[in-house]
Formats: sequence, structure tokens, C-alpha cells
Amino acid sequence: MPTPTGTAADSSAVELDGALERLRRFGGDALLRDMIDLFLEHAPKRIAASRVAFAANDLAPLRLAVPSLVSSCAQLGAEQMRRLSAEAEQAVATNPGALPGLLEALEREFAIVEPLLVSARPHAGTAS
Repeated sequence: MPTPTGTAADSSAVELDGALERLRRFGGDALLRDMIDLFLEHAPKRIAASRVAFAANDLAPLRLAVPSLVSSCAQLGAEQMRRLSAEAEQAVATNPGALPGLLEALEREFAIVEPLLVSARPHAGTAS
């Protein structure tokens, strides 16, 4: 997969920096590392599960997966992902036809955010 470049990646990096620094100040490097690890593990699974559920015409799993994406994106400062997740959350209730495009956009944004979080992730043994 190509590395994201340009304005989208730059904008995402700026949004992440402040939130990640707040998490570091609040709980140190260990908390920041754990939050990043959880996000990197679970966000793509939630997006994929949402796609599968939509394809099966089962919106119930989306009602669970999408709100958790909204909050985890907000905590890490992945603002564009948060906005897309919030739109998907609304679409589940009011416009399910918009979900495929929103889930695709979430996947694209995750591809931008993922390497930024990986590079911002403190290594084990790093002092807080």
C-alpha cells in the first residue's frame, strides 16, 4: 500500500500531535503506547466487521462498532476518522445507503493515520 503524502497526511499529523501529547502528559508513555496499540488493533477490525455486517444487511453490529470508533478516534486526535465515524453512526439510523462510501473513506483515512500512529508510538522501556 502506498505511503500517504501531501495535505491529508499533514493535516492528520497536526490533529494527532496535540491529542497524543495530552495522552502522554496524562498517563505517560505506557498509556500512550497502549492506546495506540489498541486503536491499531481494533479500528481496522471494526471497519471490516461493519462492511461485512452491511453486506449481510445486518445493521446491529454497526450500531456497536461505529460509536466505539468515534470515541477512540477522538481520544487519539484522528479527527477526520472521528468525523467519518460520526457520519457513519448517523447513517446507520437515517441513511444506510451512505454506509459503503463512508466505510471506504474510513479505510482510506485509517491508511493515513496508521503510519503516523506507528511512528508516534513510544517504544517499550521509554521513560515517561
